[in-house]
Amino acid sequence: MVNDFIVKKPEEEGLPSSAVKEFIDYIHEWKINLHSFMVVRHGNILAEGYYKPFHQDFPHRLYSSSKTYVAMAIGVLIGEGKLRLEDRLVEFFPEWIDREQHKWMQDCTVEDALKMSVPVPVDTYFQTVSERWAWTFFNVSYAARPAGTVFHYNTSGTFILDVLIEKLTGKTFLEVLRPVFDKIGVSKEIWCVKSPDGYAWGGSGVVCTLRDYAKFAELLLRKGEYNGEQLLPRDYVERATSKQIDNLYENEFSIWRKTGYGYQVWITQDGYAMYGMGSQYAFCFPEKDFLFVCQGDTQCAADRSGDLVYGGVKHLLYNRLQDEPLPKDEEGYQTMRQALDDLTLFTDFGAKHSAFEKQLDGATYRLEENSMGWKWIRFTFTGDEGVLTYENARGEKQIKFGLNAYTVGTFPETHYYDTQVGKPANRELDCMAAASWTEEKKLLLRVFITDTNFGNCYMTFGFKGDEVGVMLCKRAEMFMDDYQGMAGGYLVKGENEK
Repeated sequence: MVNDFIVKKPEEEGLPSSAVKEFIDYIHEWKINLHSFMVVRHGNILAEGYYKPFHQDFPHRLYSSSKTYVAMAIGVLIGEGKLRLEDRLVEFFPEWIDREQHKWMQDCTVEDALKMSVPVPVDTYFQTVSERWAWTFFNVSYAARPAGTVFHYNTSGTFILDVLIEKLTGKTFLEVLRPVFDKIGVSKEIWCVKSPDGYAWGGSGVVCTLRDYAKFAELLLRKGEYNGEQLLPRDYVERATSKQIDNLYENEFSIWRKTGYGYQVWITQDGYAMYGMGSQYAFCFPEKDFLFVCQGDTQCAADRSGDLVYGGVKHLLYNRLQDEPLPKDEEGYQTMRQALDDLTLFTDFGAKHSAFEKQLDGATYRLEENSMGWKWIRFTFTGDEGVLTYENARGEKQIKFGLNAYTVGTFPETHYYDTQVGKPANRELDCMAAASWTEEKKLLLRVFITDTNFGNCYMTFGFKGDEVGVMLCKRAEMFMDDYQGMAGGYLVKGENEK
């Protein structure tokens, strides 16, 4: 069971080892930037893999999968009689209501927030510079529709629920769940990023290892039961993991994200799921007692990775499950094991070297005025590694990178947040960077932040004669805003001039 994951060969649980190998190849073919994944059936690990440099003890942010933890903490309070689904949110926070509340806001209940049907149309804390995130829920936006009528994704609704938990108990939602965690073996190291006003950011901030994430997802698959003990109210978990509201509100269909929503849980055609930005996924398939969990960084404005990963899991793994053990396949199992041991983040977007590399080495390009505030750039190369040096508004910076390989380092900025939104980390966040020559005179540099925050920046540098064109595209939430835009410039004549 959950606390004592047992590792078994896939064939013992009705899955061919070759199917896992095919899934690994599929992920690489689509260049999906997973960091880790786990395949579980009947509480047994059939495959567990980490893409180097990630590893089993790496604490990874779950982003919106954090919401399900908030929902289960709400379930604990409901089970203890401290809260009801029909309780109205305004009644708990009279001290924060500084304006007359619309009837639709007055009617908004705990259940409305759980099923993403609050009246406000936006994440309210992003609509103001106020650090009082909880206060904004009642005072910044407007009531666009009656509570409980339609689904519209809104993280500030989740946030007000975890604030409610703290107000009622004096504990964060993770602390409320701690007795449950202790039973199922979730480590003490699980934690949550804080909002500017000091509350746990339950909508996005949980940080934990893949195994801790899998244990919680397995408990969800078991409807809150562990070793015959009901750790979460079963009737509540059953409601949370079943369709409570329709969420097909765009001209787009997805077999796992547009087939209904429970209580901070996505309903799929074959079960239910936890979904976090950047591929923090937990897919639960109750009919076959099957679970797939992964972590990664695939952030972008139109992220297709969720459909791709789910499609791979569904067709390559789930659909090939048999009810009975399969014949032993030692060769297939060893091939799978080798593939898991060899997992490395893909870097093959182009050539490792270019004939232009020697000409570019050490050359300085002065940039015209640009939105990013970059003044000049210079590349230097040594063997299979390189360094991008540049100057922006905060001074001279360097990013070290590998050529078709990742170099692990730190990102040369210290003003991004870490443990609390809005408060600078005052340190450089961990990162890794790799570059490829996509054309003879075009270099693509991919930089990934791998810290409390995850995010990436694709930097393209195209060279023509004595000119350079620069395009930076960042995929990160609430940071790296100054690493997005375009610039152009000219070669500076004379060695190392700026």
